[in-house]
Amino acid sequence: MEINKDATSTELTVQDKNWELMSVLGMNWSETVTLTNDDRDFLLGKVEIVKDHIKRQGQPSELLK
Repeated sequence: MEINKDATSTELTVQDKNWELMSVLGMNWSETVTLTNDDRDFLLGKVEIVKDHIKRQGQPSELLK
């Protein structure tokens, strides 16, 4: 998963969305699979905020490649 992919995209599978939550927010996989769709969508919005912040900070990261 790359940082330029939109975590809120409707084209992502639930597994891709859970991976975003796990890799960007540090959630456990077991936590992501129990989320409601509303909670998952809310958190994916936060993922995009974090990724935008990483991009603006210019921090070296494997996600930026």
